[in-house]
Amino acid sequence: MQWWVILSVFFGGFIALILTGFPIAFAFFFINIAGAYLFMGGTRGIEQLVLNIYSSLANFTLTPIPLFILMGEIIFRCGIAYNVLNIFDKFFGKIPGRLGILAVAASTFFSGLTGSAISNTALLGSSLMPEMRKRGYGKPLMIGPIVGTGGLAMMIPPSALAVVLGSVAHISISGILIGGILPGLIMAFLYSSYIVTRTLINPSIAPAYEVQRSDFPGLAKEFLIYVMPLFSVITLVLGPIYMGIATPTEAASLGCIGSLILAISYRKLTLKIFIDTLASSLKTTGMIFLIIAGSTGYSQIISFTGAGAGLIGSIISLNLPDVLLVMLMLSVLLLLGCFMDQIAMMMVTVPLFMPIVYQANISPLWFGIMMLIALDIGFTSPPFGLLLFVMKGIVSEDITMMDIYKAALPFILCNLLTLALILAFPRIVMVFMK
Repeated sequence: MQWWVILSVFFGGFIALILTGFPIAFAFFFINIAGAYLFMGGTRGIEQLVLNIYSSLANFTLTPIPLFILMGEIIFRCGIAYNVLNIFDKFFGKIPGRLGILAVAASTFFSGLTGSAISNTALLGSSLMPEMRKRGYGKPLMIGPIVGTGGLAMMIPPSALAVVLGSVAHISISGILIGGILPGLIMAFLYSSYIVTRTLINPSIAPAYEVQRSDFPGLAKEFLIYVMPLFSVITLVLGPIYMGIATPTEAASLGCIGSLILAISYRKLTLKIFIDTLASSLKTTGMIFLIIAGSTGYSQIISFTGAGAGLIGSIISLNLPDVLLVMLMLSVLLLLGCFMDQIAMMMVTVPLFMPIVYQANISPLWFGIMMLIALDIGFTSPPFGLLLFVMKGIVSEDITMMDIYKAALPFILCNLLTLALILAFPRIVMVFMK
């Protein structure tokens, strides 16, 4: 059987199951079992598949995932971040579109704490949307900065999805965490530039209002009490990784301990919150690990049948320049992002793309960071971007899905511009490397 037929059957079967409402993990397992039985020798193939899946999950590089998730859940569920929003608000004075800029700044900061795009969007939506509506903000700047910046959590460490990508794509976990910092900051800068420019062009979309002045001693005291401790948690995670004195797993453990100490110190941690935090962390971790297990079997069957080698050979034979090759793969990701979940996209494409990346001697870290940005774009890509639906669940009934689509578009363009910059200047991802 031709390699492209096998690949079409596997990929088409997976997409068909997803569209019928099959859970992603079980769609992978269904395709894997059928493939192992047909191409790997019946029941012996299935036995080998089980052994391969077990060995893939018994992997030390995956241990930061539940720890980063737990750290984010503690910060989010204990409500520690709400005080930070109030303090940040006092720093921006009369800057044009100040509540939109506040959303960008807060999302950037919280990304270093929660590592969750959904948590970021839900937190900012519930806390900032009422104030934006009260101040007469137009829909583009009331919705856009909240839904458009949620995906920063994928870029700015600690990011559980970055760890997943690094694990399955065999990219340095420390490298992909540190490498995402500058691209994430560039995205935040572009978001802020768009908000200020849009407000200057059309001031009615973000009306100015009188801001209550705060005395410096009081503001400094609040900053030391509420912001610096949270910043110290971020430092606990990133500092040891950057200095090379701790593995990502050890750094994630420090972050969990730090967030737990803060929750106790602020008297926000109750028994119910602690139980809910553990339950939610276990649920999310279990879902991610199931999908990783399914993806591992998928990639091994693709390799065993020769479909992967056939695809690599065909693409390499085109003799495309590296930039065009990368653009082709990113285009596939951007297209899939309109219809698929980020983890599903990652698990379907990594087994196909990474062998091509290694075969063509393309930097896996460079490509991995661009892949994260493409996945981030998928979060807000119409019609099925996950954050679009999270936002719809937060806003009032007078805001339609079309309003949310339109508000997200400029932020998608900012992400595409960041992607183009990294494509043109690969050194961007290496700036914070030692």
